[in-house]
Amino acid sequence: MLGLSWLLIGLWLAPVPSDTAAVQQTVARFHEALAQGDRATVAQLLLEEVIILEGGRRESKAEYLGHHYGRDVAFLQAMRRSIVWQQVRVAGELAYVSTVSRLQGTFRERSYDLSSAELLVLHRTPDGWRIGAIHWSSRPNR
Repeated sequence: MLGLSWLLIGLWLAPVPSDTAAVQQTVARFHEALAQGDRATVAQLLLEEVIILEGGRRESKAEYLGHHYGRDVAFLQAMRRSIVWQQVRVAGELAYVSTVSRLQGTFRERSYDLSSAELLVLHRTPDGWRIGAIHWSSRPNR
C-alpha cells in the first residue's frame, strides 16, 4: 500500500505541461507540418470550421487544402523562417498566438526577404488544442 501512495504522490508532483506550452507545441507542429508538406497533420490540426484570412480573402478548410496549401508548402520549403516575436495568450477554452517572423529565401528564381505576421486562434478540444482561425499578412523588409 505504501508503494501505491508514493506512486500517487509522484504523479501528483510530476510536472504537467501548461496550457501555454501545449498551445506553443501545437503551433510548432502546424508550422513543421506545413514546411514538410505533411498534409495529414495540417488537416488534423485545423478544425473543420476553421476560417483562414489572407490577402483580403476568406477560405474554408476545404478551400485551403484544395489549392492554397500546396502553394504555401512550396514557398515555405524554399524559405528560412525565424521568429522575431511571439506572444501566447490562453483564456479558458481559447488561446491566441500572435507571431512576427522573417522569411528569407529564393522561390521561382526570385529572392524574398519578408516580415510575416500571423494570428492563430486555437480551441481546446478533447484531442488537444486545434486551430479555429488563421490570419496571415506579409510585407517586404526594406
